[in-house]
Amino acid sequence: MLEFGCALPQDTADYGLIERVAKESEKLGFDSIWLYDHFYDPYGGTASDWTTSGGARPVPRNGPSYEIWTTLSALATVTSKIRLGTLTLCNSYRYPSVLAKMASTLDNISNGRVEIGIGAGWFKEEFDAYGIPFTDADTRIACLREGVQIMKKMWTEENATFKGKYYSIESAYCAPKPIQKPHPPIWIGGTVSAVMRVAAELADGWNIAFYSSNTPAGFRKKVKRLERFCREIGRDPAKLRKSWHGEIVIGDSKTNVENKVEKLKPADMTLDQYRVGRIIGTPDECIAQIESYAKDGATYFMPRFPKVEGIEPIKLFAEQVMAGLR
Repeated sequence: MLEFGCALPQDTADYGLIERVAKESEKLGFDSIWLYDHFYDPYGGTASDWTTSGGARPVPRNGPSYEIWTTLSALATVTSKIRLGTLTLCNSYRYPSVLAKMASTLDNISNGRVEIGIGAGWFKEEFDAYGIPFTDADTRIACLREGVQIMKKMWTEENATFKGKYYSIESAYCAPKPIQKPHPPIWIGGTVSAVMRVAAELADGWNIAFYSSNTPAGFRKKVKRLERFCREIGRDPAKLRKSWHGEIVIGDSKTNVENKVEKLKPADMTLDQYRVGRIIGTPDECIAQIESYAKDGATYFMPRFPKVEGIEPIKLFAEQVMAGLR
């Protein structure tokens, strides 16, 4: 069975909007809501600011953005069933033992609804702006691996001790433990082989998002590589969940979709470039595109909807796409 999460419009100064979308997502039957881990909006800017290399990521701009953990804590008190996800935490922004304590606390506050998505981090401009050391990729990925190991120990052991190259803890005590056993689900996001190896070894799920490879063909290629990594360590690839995260532009007719794309697409970007990392179309067309990813193993879809369109496309997606796939 496919599952669906809704990425909230975090890049806003209006917390009320975030809360309204979260509550509506719960009413509409989404399985989860997700926030990204950035201190300011890395995807902001006007249409002319967007890059055309791959078409999926705009030039960073320091627009508004609510901090992820504070916001999720608030949302936990105004929702009751929908799961609360991080897509994706930057491992370098918090010491793993502290992050484990934060996650355990929220899992208790929310009665066991936390999903932990985490990655090695990529946004150098943000690291620099906040005075956080930006190490080389190999080091960041090695830190991610140690960080996930520490979190698992903190969540499952009475007194956790870990001696690593980058992190160490000594008789670290985490109480209360998470409600979810053995611990909240861990998603590791990224398409670099070294990150995918960490996912194969330590994660419950793997996520692909906003990359030039985030197309049916690119997804298929990455899944085959991920499955190979799983087999190399003796893990059943079917035991590692796979998810898709990208923007969805949906309309109730082809004309409506074309008009939306015309408004949303940067002028200097081709339609093919704009489609990268996105599912675009009528409900039936969106269903077909989702099914193409599902054929290659995706079971969880975490769409982001254009903020400027408000609640309506989220409702259309839930009522005609989600309903048609369940």
